[in-house]
This record gives sequence, structure tokens and C-alpha cells, in this order.
Amino acid sequence: MLWLIICVGSSPFSVVVHMSSKVGLPAVLPCSVASHLEFDQTPHIQWHTLSYSVFERMGPEQFQGEAYRDRADVPEELLVRGNCSLFLQDVRFSDAGIYDSYLVYGESNIKNRIFIQSVHLAVIDHKAIKSVEIGADLILDLYTYQAEQVIFQNSNETDWTVLWEKDGVINKKGHLKKRDNKLILSRVTASSAGTYKILDSEGLALSTVKVKVTEPVLTKETETLQKQSALGKATMSMPSLNLIALFLTFNLMLQMN
Repeated sequence: MLWLIICVGSSPFSVVVHMSSKVGLPAVLPCSVASHLEFDQTPHIQWHTLSYSVFERMGPEQFQGEAYRDRADVPEELLVRGNCSLFLQDVRFSDAGIYDSYLVYGESNIKNRIFIQSVHLAVIDHKAIKSVEIGADLILDLYTYQAEQVIFQNSNETDWTVLWEKDGVINKKGHLKKRDNKLILSRVTASSAGTYKILDSEGLALSTVKVKVTEPVLTKETETLQKQSALGKATMSMPSLNLIALFLTFNLMLQMN
């Protein structure tokens, strides 16, 4: 079926809503059509960027753009109440840009389209600073299945080393394991201090983590036990010193006689 769509009320001077999301996380682009809906009307919503069709829903029927396959939705149960917000999952750097929403209406092959809202989405990376004790585990969150590689720069060096790749070909540290979308570096040493970057397939940093490695902090109980042990060793050595002194004195007396 072919439709002729006529835009009504669209304006290049409309206010743009600005929002941001961290890469790999979900984002909700706001939209409301409550003032345009009639009680007996089946909502028909379209979301577009300047270059792509993102998502379209008319009642239970929906269309997802290729770049947004299995990641975009305007839930029908919200749409019938006038909420036409676009839900994006696993946000990518390539998702950044301006999104326009439209309400489509009309009974025949000629459809009218009313501009609703423009939303500018900025996508940013993750940054973190962690402190880990020697011998403990360092956990790096991959955040998204977009993660392809982990590189590492030691605090005292300038070169970067590839520690892990998604296909498993490279794993410079045998104790680096992937579990539940996280990387676990077991038994951290002093040389583990530095910067870790998680990269996508384009080499862009999804996450940057600066890691500081510290000496284990002794509990009061452990510290008390260590002091008692040291004191015990000192006490145990006193009889030995007394015996040696007595032996030397006895020896000296024999020589004098």
C-alpha cells in the first residue's frame, strides 16, 4: 500500500530537547501526543533522524530501522495513553544525533503528519577510578556487547598492551576471565596499576578505568596477632641468651683456676 504523507505544523524553529546517555545503557527520548489524540483514534507514530527511519508504530504494527533492529520501541501500552517516547537499548556512539517524532493521521491513502518533538541525543563514554588491594580481584564492567578489546597502559610506561579480545585470540594474562559481561583480573599485583580502556569495533573507548593498587589493610585483630607473635619470639629467645651467658661465665672461671 502506498501512502502520500503531508507534513503539517513542522517547524525548523521548534525547541530541541537535549539529553545524554552513556554508551551501552538504555535511553528514553521524550515525546507526548496526548493533546492530539482522540479517544477512538489508533495512534500512529514515527521517529526519524536526518538520515534514517528509526521506528514506526501504528497500534500493534511496528517497523524498526536496520540500524535499530531489536533496540528501538515505542511501547503500545504507553502510546495509547499519549506517551510516544522512544526507548533505545544498548545505546551506541553512532546513535548520537537529532531525532524527530511525528504523529501520522488520516483515513485514506493520503496521510497527514504532525511534527511533535526534536530530541538531541549525546552519547558519552564511561570513566572510573578504582583502588584495589594486592591479591584481590579487579572487576572491569564491559557495559555492552559492543566491547571488542581491552588495552592496558602500566603507570610507569607509555605503551599500550592488548590484554583481551572478544574472539578470545588474545589474552595476555591467563587469570583474566569474562563472566556476565564483566572481565575479572584475579590476584592483582603492583604491576596491575595503570589505565584500562575497553574499546568497540571502531577503536573508540567505551570505558576508561584508572586503577591504583594498594597494600592490604590489616585488621586490628591481625595486627594484634602479629604483635603477639613478635613478642613471643622475643620472649622465647631470652632463656637462650641467659644460658649462653652462664656458659661463658663458667668457662671463664675454669680458665682462671
